[in-house]
Amino acid sequence: MYYFIPAWYGSTRPWHVDLIPWYYSHFRFEFDDTFNQIRLFQRQGIQSRLLVLAYQPHLRYFLHRHGVLETEVYSVFDDLQDFQDLHIQVLNIRDIEWDRDCKFLYSPFAIVVQKNGKKYAKVEHGVEGFISDIQYFDSNSQISQHYIMDDRGFVSSVMYFDNGQPTYQDYLDPKGIWRFREYIQEGGRIEVNPIFGYRFKQLYYSDMSQLVAEYFDKYQKRNQKKEDVFIIPSHPHHDQFIFDHIPSDKTKILSLFINRNSQDSFRELSLSVDHSSLVLVDREDSLQFLKELYPEQSNKFHHLSPFDTRLRLGRSQSRKESIIYYQLDFNEEIDKEALTQVLLFIAETKHTEVIFGAFSASQEQMDDVENLVQEIIQEKIHVDSLEKGIDYGGAENPLEENQEQELRFQFVNMNDESDLIKTLEFVRLIVDLNKQPHLYTQIAGISAGIPQINLVETVYVEHLKNGYLISDMTEFSMAAHYYIDKLKEWNQALVYSIDKIKEHTGQRFLDKLHHWIGEITDVKGL
Repeated sequence: MYYFIPAWYGSTRPWHVDLIPWYYSHFRFEFDDTFNQIRLFQRQGIQSRLLVLAYQPHLRYFLHRHGVLETEVYSVFDDLQDFQDLHIQVLNIRDIEWDRDCKFLYSPFAIVVQKNGKKYAKVEHGVEGFISDIQYFDSNSQISQHYIMDDRGFVSSVMYFDNGQPTYQDYLDPKGIWRFREYIQEGGRIEVNPIFGYRFKQLYYSDMSQLVAEYFDKYQKRNQKKEDVFIIPSHPHHDQFIFDHIPSDKTKILSLFINRNSQDSFRELSLSVDHSSLVLVDREDSLQFLKELYPEQSNKFHHLSPFDTRLRLGRSQSRKESIIYYQLDFNEEIDKEALTQVLLFIAETKHTEVIFGAFSASQEQMDDVENLVQEIIQEKIHVDSLEKGIDYGGAENPLEENQEQELRFQFVNMNDESDLIKTLEFVRLIVDLNKQPHLYTQIAGISAGIPQINLVETVYVEHLKNGYLISDMTEFSMAAHYYIDKLKEWNQALVYSIDKIKEHTGQRFLDKLHHWIGEITDVKGL
């Protein structure tokens, strides 16, 4: 059995995955190496299982978003709370008991419940539409209780507040009885409900890690087999914890992902590398750096790109227009010259459009870039050259007063990577002229077979193979024409991307993995 122990933890309470409302402005980058690796195993019918250590009551929808819902899962907290073989139900706001004098105010973001003219509760929904949590407020409009719902349709835990500050959290079983209590203001001290004491080694624990460790060990004793392999995405919160609780004779594969493990942190991985049988690295430059850092263990390191193989190849061929996706990065100053070159190209080239895409930018940031585009148009481009056509706004009669001018550019502000996947469906060319190209955009572009134009060389885009590297903004038009005008070159980039994906998917990867594991096993047997 292959076990994946994902690095899905919270930013403030590590053993609790952050529950972020879907409309929250911060970009929720969820994709990591684990998703791609699980899908590789699924396609080949290799038995694997997720071991989830953190409290994640919305786990099912999370896995569904990334196409791995069918994966076998063991959740420590499901075991702790005795959530086994549950009847899944879909909760409606009317299924919850409310006083008769409650009034419901609906908005696109949440449902606010009022009582006696004051806010009494707020009902949040997940991006998929299920009730994710309910906050209750006291007479001073301060939060008093926070009910966290499991995505299977019942209350998972309740957090209690004093003067707006969280004091403790009760974790419930399917009958709504608290199994154990976490005292948030007391360093996370745990108290077990005495009536369930028979399921635990003790009634009190100093923190959540002790409770997780107990059930993690118990699960391994029930299920362990000699040939088990553990794949461990490296994370500072759990590396040492996992290596302390997995028997030393087991095969352990450490997985590094650049968005989680920066190259600056590689020097801190000495103990993790020592305890690992193999180390998978997502970038070739990282692979080389690790071999230089740990020359005596260089044979442990192997490259595996985290292509998001959920993505099907783009469908830009089905559209008459050639759509360009331009990546905005508000961590850097927006390059006016780069925008100018792109807009000039659109104005001069028929049947082209551009999408300016950003990740969870503020309204002010989006307004600024829109104003900058308008400024460029006024200074250097005749607006008529950017017209897409005449739109009558759904009016029955095509009268002049019903005409709306539709231009060949638009702005898209995305909340997560799934929005990017949808945006790229009909895109013919990706343009990222930032100092450091966005990693997921590059991976998504390769997985969709879309060529890319960059200023900076990376391990993902190779010049004239699956992209075009320019040294100066004035070269943009030449690079864009290379892929927009010439179907041959675009198809060559598509084929190259497909081959690049095949190098790291399916049977090829598993053959390599089994070979690497075999080498380790042979060494152990000597």
